[in-house]
Amino acid sequence: MGTGHNHDHGVSGVQTATGSHRRRLIVVLAIYASIILAQVVGAWITNSLALAAEAMHMAVDASGILIALIATLLATKAASAKRSYGLMRAEIVAVLINCLLLFGLGGFILFEAVERWFNPSEVAGGGVIVFAVIGLAGAAASLVILNRGAKESLNVKAAFLEVMSDGIGAAAIIVSGILNVTLGWNQGDALAAAAIGVIILPRAFMLLKQAVNLIMQGVPNGIDLEEVRESIVDTEGVEAVHSLHVWGLTSGVSVMSAHIVPTDTATDAGDHPRMLDELTLVMRERFGIEHCTFQFEELAHLDHEGLMHRDLAGLSPTPSVSGGQHVGHSH
Repeated sequence: MGTGHNHDHGVSGVQTATGSHRRRLIVVLAIYASIILAQVVGAWITNSLALAAEAMHMAVDASGILIALIATLLATKAASAKRSYGLMRAEIVAVLINCLLLFGLGGFILFEAVERWFNPSEVAGGGVIVFAVIGLAGAAASLVILNRGAKESLNVKAAFLEVMSDGIGAAAIIVSGILNVTLGWNQGDALAAAAIGVIILPRAFMLLKQAVNLIMQGVPNGIDLEEVRESIVDTEGVEAVHSLHVWGLTSGVSVMSAHIVPTDTATDAGDHPRMLDELTLVMRERFGIEHCTFQFEELAHLDHEGLMHRDLAGLSPTPSVSGGQHVGHSH
């Protein structure tokens, strides 16, 4: 008697977390374009590797923001016969592309910084300070703009961390400029460039880890699978639950599915519609999961489940409602 139902009939109208902050990303992209132009000019005038490295760093960050914006537009495309969830996961591909760019840039900047350390060039420290202050001011403004969205979207969080590292890089360049003006130390420029390269790599690793978790359909951050299970089991009329899965389509869009064994009393009373409404409401309000699928089935149905299904569900080879970590009981 397996019946599946989903109260979220399609996802084409879902606003992804990144998409809801599209305007903020556009404003930050415009700020970055201005700063990059200023720093390219500044690097040419002052002969500063650090300013050139920061300009390249910001250019990669800006390209990451642009990729994220394009991904948000793709994510709004309606589902099709070939892509039943549309192109929501394009945002995760955007993060992966950004990670690859950051890894390449970080390695290149470190290589150039080592070369400049052993072969220092004359740097105009005063000009370096001026252009670095412009970059720091732009980064500070961008952080304020992106602060709220960074808590909701992986792509906005990526942009937020990129801006933060740009601000740290600008501060390091200011210090190198001060050392150049006061002590005539040109190698400080190479150190500032190296600091920018070092800042890039850990952030790229962190973003890659989060993106891979989504690709591998891991449980989204902020959701405890055991709490989800307990909420289902505590619902009136639920005898047991198994085959519980929660994963993310993209940042801010979580989905779940579960097989529910209702009590005989609930089945005899025709109580499944009420249970379905209650379960869907709990998932939405407590865990922020909008797209839910619950399959109601008799306990005997476990005899008909395939081996792979039973493996993923944590069920023992011999069906038993008390066996397997994915089977839960109500009180």
